[in-house]
Amino acid sequence: MADANPIQPYNYGNSQANDFERKGHPGKWKKSIAVSGTVWFTGSNYGAGAIIPHSSAAGTLYLSDGGSIDISKLAKTYIHEFSIERIESGADSYVLFRNHAVR
Repeated sequence: MADANPIQPYNYGNSQANDFERKGHPGKWKKSIAVSGTVWFTGSNYGAGAIIPHSSAAGTLYLSDGGSIDISKLAKTYIHEFSIERIESGADSYVLFRNHAVR
């Protein structure tokens, strides 16, 4: 006997799915967070691919394969693309998460 509410792709039933879950995210970036303190971009935070520093941004950005960058030295209100492992003592910056389906 057929299930009355079959599970759709991504394990969401028809009534729970939205266009982004069914069709994917259309843009290069799919999520952003404001950074405060130390934030690791591994595990459930994986996918950080850019930072937008505000005018008073501070802290250190660590790259996923080594090296670090002083956030206060980056041009303000500009998208800087990096493979971010973590940010320490971060303040006044937004981190953007990549849509891995778009290159």
